[in-house]
Amino acid sequence: MTTATSIPTTPIPPTLERLALPVVTVLALLVLTLAPDVLPLNVQLILLAAMVVVFGLPHGALDPWLAKRAGLARTTREVVVFNVGYLGVAALVVLIWMWLPVFSLAVFLAISAWHFSGDWASDLSRLPRVAAGLLLLLLPIGLHTENVAMLFAHLSGAGGVQLAHALALPAWFLTAGIGLLVALALRQRRWQAALEFVSLLVLAFIAEPLVYFALYFCALHSLRHLAGLFREAPPTERPSLWRMTVVYTMATVALAGVLWWLWSDLPSDTLVLKLVFIGLAAVTVPHMMLMARIHFVDLRE
Repeated sequence: MTTATSIPTTPIPPTLERLALPVVTVLALLVLTLAPDVLPLNVQLILLAAMVVVFGLPHGALDPWLAKRAGLARTTREVVVFNVGYLGVAALVVLIWMWLPVFSLAVFLAISAWHFSGDWASDLSRLPRVAAGLLLLLLPIGLHTENVAMLFAHLSGAGGVQLAHALALPAWFLTAGIGLLVALALRQRRWQAALEFVSLLVLAFIAEPLVYFALYFCALHSLRHLAGLFREAPPTERPSLWRMTVVYTMATVALAGVLWWLWSDLPSDTLVLKLVFIGLAAVTVPHMMLMARIHFVDLRE
């Protein structure tokens, strides 16, 4: 097992899902080169919402199964406590965002960078992984600052605009950072990771921030998490995992419907952005808490 301070030196067997982002990047490059105006904002919002529901939400829908495997939700009582606690944390995140929108956005970006850095846990040691998590979020902010500022304004008002400008790093710095990650990955013979970093850089340059995030979240982060869980699960449990994925994803969509009703007086663009990103924050926080708890249990054992 790779520790926080060690650097992996042996190649990882290629897996099909690791080719998803590079393939999607090539397709996006072709589409956006041939038809650069094919994705106006309203289309981006529809694409983002649909992709997150179909490909994104399922990657957290198996948290009850993870909790059960970790011994945290084996009995009926424990399952009930887990689900109530999970929903309670999610609801608290939404309430805090409504109370402190700029603070919540900044914290969400920070915890997302940490969480997304785990996508390269088997490729790089901790410091380069954290740098990768930060860079993948800072890339669209630095390269499309005004567009991101507009999106942040929908999420957190005028303070969101200031936050976007505060986080906007020069393009040369961001490109150099990705270049260093590529060089490090190649040095460690992690060619798949290197290809993913190049793909992220290309996507950040050619795609609007919403498209960039949707493609990364669905074609890399969520897909990798789901594929890993299904590989770990015994074959006899996989049908139940599919059912659990569908049930919990639909339950999340139903809860989003409640927020849709509460925010129905908002403009449609603002409404969709809030549903997607505040909704993601609401499920990301309990998901990360569960991952941390499982990691703690593993360390104790």
